[in-house]
Amino acid sequence: MSQYVKVGRLLAGEEGWIRIMKDGSGEIGRIHQSDILLTLAGMGPVERLKLSSSGKSVRFVVQGLRLVVLAKQVRGMIRDWPKKKAALWREMEVME
Repeated sequence: MSQYVKVGRLLAGEEGWIRIMKDGSGEIGRIHQSDILLTLAGMGPVERLKLSSSGKSVRFVVQGLRLVVLAKQVRGMIRDWPKKKAALWREMEVME
């Protein structure tokens, strides 16, 4: 079982780059728009990006953090580039 905590957001960057912003730390990485579009289409070329089995989220690891972003928000972000953002969530294990 997992729990999610909001830790930042994805922001439109220059030249098609999506900036991975962590609250309180600033930019912790970048993903190119084309890589995330291919991942959303189920053809992701980058191993660190994984579409969930339901297709509702994209999972990846940056600086040792397991992060999740909703696919719907990423699609909206890319469609309305560069106006929109997408929330960034950290997946945390829940002990029962």
